[in-house]
Amino acid sequence: MKEERRPILGLLLFCAVIAGAASATPDLWLHVKVDEGAGAKVTVNLPVSMIEKAIPLLPMHELHHARIGDGDMSVELEDLRQLWQEVKGSPDMTFVTVEDGEKRVRVWKESGWVYVEVRDEEGPEKVDVRIPQAVVDALLAGDEIDLEAAVRALVEHGKGDFVTVSERDESVRVWVDDIPEAE
Repeated sequence: MKEERRPILGLLLFCAVIAGAASATPDLWLHVKVDEGAGAKVTVNLPVSMIEKAIPLLPMHELHHARIGDGDMSVELEDLRQLWQEVKGSPDMTFVTVEDGEKRVRVWKESGWVYVEVRDEEGPEKVDVRIPQAVVDALLAGDEIDLEAAVRALVEHGKGDFVTVSERDESVRVWVDDIPEAE
């Protein structure tokens, strides 16, 4: 995939790992499948219970401040909480639509989910991200970003797709189901 899209994919995959940890039961599996066409093919199959056990091993001190973008723009957790409360308190609606030539980005909330959609009208690029609102609530509820609470919140949502990206013969998919090996 194009170099300028790799940071976006990295962010999406990070979100998907959080979103993918959808149950405390060992019967659910997080799958990440990346197919770069003629390039690399990567498939990750992890039991959700393993993800839950790995969360305490993460350097949580790094999560005191949320970072957006590649530059020096830093956002305090309290600012994120306030922004999220405004989003959560608003009716189901589209918050942002950006159309720039052939590209369109749309961010909205609907029926308890937050969605991000990117389309390239002139090309085959498609990005879809969906995250349950309860996960964002849990993630931002504590004194710092709380990945463990986000995983517990996803117990309520179980199986489903959280991230899909496609462009010509390249694709990324992140989902949770009860099948140990991705097809």
